Amino acid sequence: MRILITGGAGFIGSHIAEYLVQRGDDVTVLDNLHTGKKENLVKINDKITFVNGDIRDYNLLEKLVSDVSDVYHEAALASVQQSFSMKDEYSDVNITGTENILKLAKEYGFKIIYASASSVYGNPKKIPIKESDDRIPINPYAQTKLCLLYTSPSPRDRG
Repeated sequence: MRILITGGAGFIGSHIAEYLVQRGDDVTVLDNLHTGKKENLVKINDKITFVNGDIRDYNLLEKLVSDVSDVYHEAALASVQQSFSMKDEYSDVNITGTENILKLAKEYGFKIIYASASSVYGNPKKIPIKESDDRIPINPYAQTKLCLLYTSPSPRDRG
């Protein structure tokens, strides 16, 4: 399978990439190296295609997804503290960038495996958190992750 991993040079994305390469998939990693590191991919560097780019670049994304079966979407700005002082940037990357992927998925028919964040639930009333629990984000980062839950139906809403 041909797979794109956005944010694939980050901690989680690079581990997903290692697993998918081991499984035999053809993996492309897209990362702008804002927080990701090429060193995270050193074990598989010769077995993947690495693209230094941004999920806000619609034309680049379209070229990368035109023949993939799946997109593992790990790209995001993720510092809760920083999200208070950079609300517009967080919105642009985490919402607009992800909307680009959603639009392209609709056009090209690939599956998206999306990484949200437990912070969309705010301060949970009980642990473990369930997907059906109330979502009460308490910071701008969590709000950007929650906005996307309302752009497409969840599995339980699809019936």
